Amino acid sequence: MTAAIHFETEAYDVTHGKPMGRHFAGHGFLSAFARYTSDDSPIGYVGNAKLGGEFCNFIKTFRLESSPRFIVSAKAGALRQVGCLFTPSPISAAQTWQRELHGPRSWSLCGVNHTLSSARAMDGLTSLLTAAVQPWDAIICTSTASRTVIETLFTRQEDHLSRRLGASRFVRPQLPVIPLGVDCESQAKRTERGDGARASLGIEPGDFVVLFLGRLSFHAKANPAPMYLALEKVAQRHRVVLIECGWTANDQIARAFSEARAKLCPSVRSIVLDGRINDVRDTAWAAADVFCSLSDNIQETFGLTPIEAMAAGLPVVVTDWDGYRDTVRNGIDGFAVPTIAAPPGAGQPLAVRYALEVDSYDSYIGQASTAIAVDVDAAAAAFERLAADPDLRRRMGANGAARARERFDWKVIVKAYEELWQELAAVRKAGQAAPSPETMRGFWPARPDPFELFASFPSLPFSSQHVVSQSAEIGEAEVLERLNLKVALVNASPDISSTFLLAMWKQVSDQGTSVREVLTAHRDASPALTARALMWLAKLGLLKINPRDERS
Repeated sequence: MTAAIHFETEAYDVTHGKPMGRHFAGHGFLSAFARYTSDDSPIGYVGNAKLGGEFCNFIKTFRLESSPRFIVSAKAGALRQVGCLFTPSPISAAQTWQRELHGPRSWSLCGVNHTLSSARAMDGLTSLLTAAVQPWDAIICTSTASRTVIETLFTRQEDHLSRRLGASRFVRPQLPVIPLGVDCESQAKRTERGDGARASLGIEPGDFVVLFLGRLSFHAKANPAPMYLALEKVAQRHRVVLIECGWTANDQIARAFSEARAKLCPSVRSIVLDGRINDVRDTAWAAADVFCSLSDNIQETFGLTPIEAMAAGLPVVVTDWDGYRDTVRNGIDGFAVPTIAAPPGAGQPLAVRYALEVDSYDSYIGQASTAIAVDVDAAAAAFERLAADPDLRRRMGANGAARARERFDWKVIVKAYEELWQELAAVRKAGQAAPSPETMRGFWPARPDPFELFASFPSLPFSSQHVVSQSAEIGEAEVLERLNLKVALVNASPDISSTFLLAMWKQVSDQGTSVREVLTAHRDASPALTARALMWLAKLGLLKINPRDERS
């Protein structure tokens, strides 16, 4: 069982701008899906044909013999034949309503969580409980910690709806835990040229090299202070080299890191590399003895780089924090450093300031991170054990590589996705029968027919009881000229052509034709389309709308 993949270039692009974790995760997933899906004809779901072509090109880059195809969103009903739509983000309320127009059992919706701390993410999740989400939908949680956060948000929203509206029945999507993946084979090759990489960076034999790889952001990713302080302790007994391979959002952040290094770890040799360049990242991986990521931020939910390090055969030193808890086995693949955070209630002022838009998102998560502490002594002890024992480094690296192949390789993850989609299909097929598409059409409460919602605006509504007649002294040539005017908007219409409008005009006599008669003559067109066409002709002065037909 497969799914149509919602494709937008931005979600999978790691080559432009300032890529974030979700971009690397998205690119990693789609390239792996292309290689390992059981479907020889992967399907994209796109906004237009241009994006469809980009999707097909992306897939064929990684699987030349495949025959990718795509569905444009204007023809979403074709998803019925696929059975599932996968989005590289949490499913949205809008997607559930869009499906409702075709019937709630038409297909399953499946998404995946990334950050959960932004207002947009939290609002999007809580809005699902008043949307048209179904038990055959799912949000893949990348970690147990992220599932707990989503469950907490759902519970809080349900409690609010119960108190406010007396609601008692709620429908949640499924929340399976499936981690992000890594290409273990290619990652393992990155450490093969170790001596050459170390020499290119001026690293001497016997140096203890610690690598941090990823976005350099002290307020939104990982504050470097605990890592710097811990390594400074180790540097009193060992020659320590710290490679920070990443990128900063601006020069001010880069200067802040430099200032902190000089103050907190003056005895550690620092190497800063541009992590946006593939060859540079390869050098960093190959030169390292140990990988470190002391994440301390609420915007993190999984953390991809530790499993990349494990796949590369490196022991890891990470915080006992969020998704890292699911990936790194303390004392086996590396060390998990204890963390402690302020108690519930202490962050309410921060939440209020963010809710009132007094503080930006960056300020909010940055302030929250200041109340999360990492055990520096425990981190130093972990580094010390690894620095002093090369055999321990090798054993832990081998353990991590085996675990990565068994649990986190993309082959394993893509299979888990497809098994989930199969399970969702079974739930959907066994679910309660849905109303027919006809009764569901236009059911999205916040997207009604504009002529229903704004029915109070005009003097009166158009109906089948009206009579229409051709305007005097207007011939076919004049009709075509008016229809071809830019202000006529005919060329912008997705469903009404000038040919159809001309045929409609010809159907009406100059003596008057009842709208009922026009509808009867155009049974091949929907009444709604015919009514809009008649109004269009009237707007351009080509038809006159006369009082109601007294014969009816």
